[in-house]
Amino acid sequence: MRAPRALVARLPHVLLALALAVVVGGVATAVTTVSTRVASGARPPSDPAQPRGTAPTGQAAPPVAPVRPELRAVQAVPVAALQARIPADVLIVSRQRLPEAVLRQLVAATGASSTLTVASGPVHLGTGQTTALGVDPSSFRAWTPMGTAESDGVWRSIASDEGSVAHVVAQALHVSLGGSVVATSVGSAKLRVGSFATTGLPGIGLVVDAARSGQLGLSAGTGLLLSAPQRDPDVTAAYARDVVARLGVVNAVQVDRQASGRWVAPTTGRVTSLFGPRVAPRPGASSFHEGLDIGAPIGTPIYAMSDGVVLYAGPASGFGSEVVLSHRGGVTTVYGHVSRILVPSGRVAVGQPIALVGNEGESTGPHLHTEVRVDDQPVDPLIWLRNHGVVLS
Repeated sequence: MRAPRALVARLPHVLLALALAVVVGGVATAVTTVSTRVASGARPPSDPAQPRGTAPTGQAAPPVAPVRPELRAVQAVPVAALQARIPADVLIVSRQRLPEAVLRQLVAATGASSTLTVASGPVHLGTGQTTALGVDPSSFRAWTPMGTAESDGVWRSIASDEGSVAHVVAQALHVSLGGSVVATSVGSAKLRVGSFATTGLPGIGLVVDAARSGQLGLSAGTGLLLSAPQRDPDVTAAYARDVVARLGVVNAVQVDRQASGRWVAPTTGRVTSLFGPRVAPRPGASSFHEGLDIGAPIGTPIYAMSDGVVLYAGPASGFGSEVVLSHRGGVTTVYGHVSRILVPSGRVAVGQPIALVGNEGESTGPHLHTEVRVDDQPVDPLIWLRNHGVVLS
């Protein structure tokens, strides 16, 4: 990552330069580690300032590095120390505040031993869409993945009024650590990006301090996290969905710690470019391809490769427009160069049309660029799909 520029403050007749240290690393994106599931060819997350799906021109992909949050030095803000991590089993996002009676029903039905309420709501980052949470950093950190939960710098950054943006969203927005994004909902705010550490919660692309919630139109008490470690996560999620289905105003999303479920091909067509080192297709393009290209006519349906939640939908650097989905076990999938987005938010089912093939962005012809990422590490989509019973031609 690029180090922040020296901050220079002018005092009368005195020039004072202060160099800020930067801790650079990968991004923790899942509730559990999945190193045993990573297929060959994985590499660390790229700089969001580098166009998506690329590596610096002329460079081969570097080896896999330990996954940890990316930080910059921030002013000291009191944040409580982490006591113990809490495994999240279910995330519930409501269009209105969850009444106490509903909370009691959910706890009784799921057997949850721990709960946490947060502010939540849809936001636009630039002109793209994601879901944001407004949290108390001291309490929320315990519900995030290993590496992120333990990193005091992430939570001090959020408490210092900075935003934490999911790495894949930062890549789409072409924003670097220390850069800024404009978040818009009912209100609008310009946020400095203080970290790229993600939550591991499906569909969450931005986390801010609860004090920012009102400014961004996030409603207090509309988000709920449940933890029932003594129960099977599938059972916990099923009970939670049963309760919220009767309310008709909320949505329960399972936070799975294991990658599973059915997978399908993302579109119909012929594979035109493989994952890994390649001859750059044009001057200035990358010599490493982080995804797979499938040639198809403009307007061909693009399908969700597995059940998931929309993490981001909108403009993306190098891709014109893209859709990013969160799946079980810290897996995300990317669908780029799309001509039309069909599902900008919410849950999606495996095989559901989510977009249409296009020729947008830096493209040499109509095709779908698709990626599979595990804990934000790109893996070969051909191998991933083959391991899940799908063979592409």
